Amino acid sequence: MAHRLTDLTGQRFGSRTVLGPAAQRTGDGRVQWRTRCDCGQERICRTRDVKRSKACRNCVVMPGAVTHGMSRHPAFHVWDSMRARCHNPQHQAWHNYGARGIRVCNRWRKSFESFWADMGLTYQRGLDLDRIDNNKGYRPGNCRWVTRKVNARNKRTNRIINTPLGLMTVAEAAERSGIGVTTLHYRLRHNVPTRLLFATADVRNRFTTL
Repeated sequence: MAHRLTDLTGQRFGSRTVLGPAAQRTGDGRVQWRTRCDCGQERICRTRDVKRSKACRNCVVMPGAVTHGMSRHPAFHVWDSMRARCHNPQHQAWHNYGARGIRVCNRWRKSFESFWADMGLTYQRGLDLDRIDNNKGYRPGNCRWVTRKVNARNKRTNRIINTPLGLMTVAEAAERSGIGVTTLHYRLRHNVPTRLLFATADVRNRFTTL
């Protein structure tokens, strides 16, 4: 008689969180689990090994260390920098954040553990923390992990333009249309109609050239 599978997704064992069932099974056909440690390391584990998980060597808390054991994790430095630029007037980026009224919500400002509980499951090394609405602060629901490219496009200094494909930055418009950034800026300066913004360059038509 087959045993009913107990779904471990989202459960935490030691320093590991279960992300979900793994595609590959054991040699005898048993389910394995994708897990992520607090240090960011991911591993495929058998059910019995997941349940026996303890803190890995990277997460061992040394005397006097931060209690969550992640002070050397990249996400901890993201969290620390986020708080500094929003709440420390001496920070070099204060004028773009704290001086504009951008704040970190109390839940995240007071606790890295709370920040990690909200953002940890979607974290991947190499991604940046991005605010969906740049006029609002750092809080659950307004933050996501994105690539550096996406993060750069979402800066408030980027010019948002109306295109035949909808609103987007000039850089994204250039990438999606194949029209050079310089050409797009030229057309915008000359008030080219939106429907013609992505028109193929034609040397006989002044507004479509560089």
